Amino acid sequence: MKTGLGLYRKLRLVYANYNLLRFWLLKTFIGFDIANQFIQRVDKVSLQLILIKNGARIGKDCDIETGLSFHNCNCYSNLIIGDNCHIGKNCFFDLRDKIVIGDNVVISMQCTFITHIDMSKSALTELYSPMQDPIIIENNVYIGAGSQVLKGVKIGAKAFVAAKSLVTKDVAPHSLVGGVPAKLIKKIDGA
Repeated sequence: MKTGLGLYRKLRLVYANYNLLRFWLLKTFIGFDIANQFIQRVDKVSLQLILIKNGARIGKDCDIETGLSFHNCNCYSNLIIGDNCHIGKNCFFDLRDKIVIGDNVVISMQCTFITHIDMSKSALTELYSPMQDPIIIENNVYIGAGSQVLKGVKIGAKAFVAAKSLVTKDVAPHSLVGGVPAKLIKKIDGA
């Protein structure tokens, strides 16, 4: 529904600002955890506005779908998204450390990004101390549906991660990887 006056766009922005106010009220009076749950139910325009106003850096012409989950954060400043990116529905972002997404990146639905490991409730913590590292996704990357990317991973430019992959190590530029754990399938020529 578009009109020559841009009325639909203006109404969407009014509604997004209303949801931003609701987020602020929840955050201020009930706590960030409740407000963080609220954004899982807002529309795309509201989601992007709330993220930006609460610390995320999001470039131009991004399409960020709904149902996203954010964990280990009290703001969204560890989320950095470049220009012209798509993030699919129901993705999970652990923001204990930074997640940096370059330009022209496509992240399909239900992908998971984990930036830390912490076994503090287990005796294993004596062997494995808590660790965190950023995830870096360079320009022109595609990450297939249901993939998981673990802490400290860098995915090089023009790489392709097949659906349902578990990325535990860096991915070289111009590479197609897939599997559990993800392994090199082939180099991508001319990408």
